[in-house]
Amino acid sequence: MKILRYPVSLLLGTLAACSSTPAPVDAGTDVTATDVVTATDVVTATDVVTATDVVTATDVVTATDVVTPTDVVTATDVVTTDVPVVPRCGTMGSPSWAIENPLPVDQPFTSIFAAGPNDIYLASSTAAAARRWNGTTFAPVGGGTGVWGASASDVIFTDPMGVRRGAGTTFTATALGGAFRAVHGRAANDVFAVGVGGAVRHWNGTTWETLTSGVTAELSVVFEVAPNDVWVGSRSGGEGASIPLLHYNGTAWQQFTTSMIFSGASFVTPPTAVWGSGPNDVYFCFPERPVTRWNGSAFEQILMTDLPGGCSGVSGTSATDVWFVGRTTSNGYVHRYNGTAVTHPWPASSRHLQSVHAASSTLVAFGGQGGSFATWDGATFTERSGGYREEIHRVWVAPTGEVFAHGPDAIYFGECGRWSKAMGVPGDRGDIAGLDATHVWFGATGGVRRINGTPVTVGPLEPYGIGASTDTTYGIWAANPTTVFSAGTTRSVEGMPSRDWVRAWNGSSWRDITPTVAFGNRRVTGFSATEVFVSGQSGAVLRFNGTSWTPENIGVTDFVQDLIALPGNVLVALTGNARNSRRRSPAGVWSSAGWGPGASLSFQRGWGNAENDVYATRYSGSGTYLWRWNGTAWSEVSILSDYLDDVAGNAAGDITAVGNVGRVWRYGRRAP
Repeated sequence: MKILRYPVSLLLGTLAACSSTPAPVDAGTDVTATDVVTATDVVTATDVVTATDVVTATDVVTATDVVTPTDVVTATDVVTTDVPVVPRCGTMGSPSWAIENPLPVDQPFTSIFAAGPNDIYLASSTAAAARRWNGTTFAPVGGGTGVWGASASDVIFTDPMGVRRGAGTTFTATALGGAFRAVHGRAANDVFAVGVGGAVRHWNGTTWETLTSGVTAELSVVFEVAPNDVWVGSRSGGEGASIPLLHYNGTAWQQFTTSMIFSGASFVTPPTAVWGSGPNDVYFCFPERPVTRWNGSAFEQILMTDLPGGCSGVSGTSATDVWFVGRTTSNGYVHRYNGTAVTHPWPASSRHLQSVHAASSTLVAFGGQGGSFATWDGATFTERSGGYREEIHRVWVAPTGEVFAHGPDAIYFGECGRWSKAMGVPGDRGDIAGLDATHVWFGATGGVRRINGTPVTVGPLEPYGIGASTDTTYGIWAANPTTVFSAGTTRSVEGMPSRDWVRAWNGSSWRDITPTVAFGNRRVTGFSATEVFVSGQSGAVLRFNGTSWTPENIGVTDFVQDLIALPGNVLVALTGNARNSRRRSPAGVWSSAGWGPGASLSFQRGWGNAENDVYATRYSGSGTYLWRWNGTAWSEVSILSDYLDDVAGNAAGDITAVGNVGRVWRYGRRAP
């Protein structure tokens, strides 16, 4: 069995000379099937690396090279057709926001219908993220929260208005009086759709007839075994907490409570998937609960050893060929059950898969968090989506546009839409600060790591030389190449309380400059080596003049979430209640200055290029996760994204926002 992974641009992070190499596209022909590309060879723009070529550690594969399905890039990985990368560098057109990682979207694929190997439909709990895979690229389909098809030419999506029916990327909408979440059927004239408020509709070949479910909960999964044997799962609202399953016998509905399904249990866990080979063989997925099977007369919990965390998706081709997706400790996310035993054919998977559709023994499609998507052809798993899906918490953008990001798993580099990892360098929780693309500091446990003169090369951990080796660095800011400030905490051990600190580096060593009053250790920023700021306790900011700290009352009692240093020595304090955010003038006077947004929000991190161009990520409240201040009012940035941790940019207008599942959104111009 082979496991195919891509995109090429990401795998080349293992090649020292190729960390920001563009993704390959079609090229010419002049390297033959038996040529060996050696350690110092450069593969140029029109070369094709064919079936038996080995690309070694220092080879550069440039923008138009093709690495074909059997070319070896690393010790075990095999590369296939790449996911297209959106060009991000250039000066043409108007700047706009676009997703750079992961690809094709950063939303989960929660429902899949595979009409053919080159004709796969992916729906999402975020309807606008729905896509169709044509074997080469992804294309929007106009939205979809659930999907099922009677055939390749008759595909049905549910959406916030009802259903949409068609094929390819052309669909006709039918309003059903509400938002619908899932769809399944047995034939083109026998289809069930379910949605919010307990809504159930049945397509009889002529019209969508209304069925009364007897509940008001949001119905989120449906599976039709036969017209008189339909299972429906509820998610939330109304009776959803106590009645997770309904069964329709063609005439009446039967309700199943949690205690009936799990023998007296009272926990609340909504089902995420249901599939059955027949009336006496129906499987249900309840996340973090055992896989559950209906045997025709009772529910039973099964496979508790093989899938201790249960499943999030299930599908099959028969009673002896059932596929589950669900997280296990050591066996990945993909599991296959033959009615007797479970195998784990894809143990390397770490994509947090959530959905599966087994169309045949040679076509199984998988979807999951961060737009992850893969297929099985009977012999080989192929990842069709691209990018990293680890947490990314902090970001910094160089004046020349290079992007540096940091998360618990790794340090990441972005340039012109192409992302790579710092290979062999562990991630951490600390902030990032820099002066240019060759002088960047990363907060780490026990010290800092930095890029010191050599592009995208992260040096070893540089210990503080004071404090403990387990000290956690949260904030970091560089005033100049020989003056750097960091803030963090020493954890409590053996009865000793934790201690927050601030430290300063003079180019050769660190010294402790911790304030004598309470302060926040998440952000340190400033304008020069003698004008440095950290947040204080309620309603205070502390200023360091190179020698000592002075508390400044900002005029409100809110906790300061973040500090944004703007050009012209203007400082903005984002507060717990964003309406109370404050502005500090160059003269040191604090005022509201109209910075309060028009909604009750709590911002988390911010960055600004000018007083009329400030961005902030939302911690809590309503609306999108990224907001912008234009000098007059706050407004939501219209991007299709969930939780974002941080945002940063440069004077040229290159802005990047990062968050969980590896999401990276960037604002800039397209290449010509």
